[in-house]
Amino acid sequence: MPREGEPRTARAAGPEAAARVFVDPALCIGSGICLATAPRHFEPGGDNRSRARPDAPASDESAEDAAALCPVEAIGLVAGPPAPGPPPGP
Repeated sequence: MPREGEPRTARAAGPEAAARVFVDPALCIGSGICLATAPRHFEPGGDNRSRARPDAPASDESAEDAAALCPVEAIGLVAGPPAPGPPPGP
């Protein structure tokens, strides 16, 4: 979590370093605010907690709003390409 006064976003120059959303599953309580605020960036998980969509676009104002509105500060933005998904099954 950022310290008081520090931004929750990490920005870098260039489209390859566009900010992406992430959800800390240990903090998420499943309030659904992010799903309502930025549905292109979040989806419900099987445990009623939110998770970042693997195909989400680079963060935008709605993603930043979702991070700011999260009641437990479980959402953050990080610079870089999206994290790779799980490896394909056999």
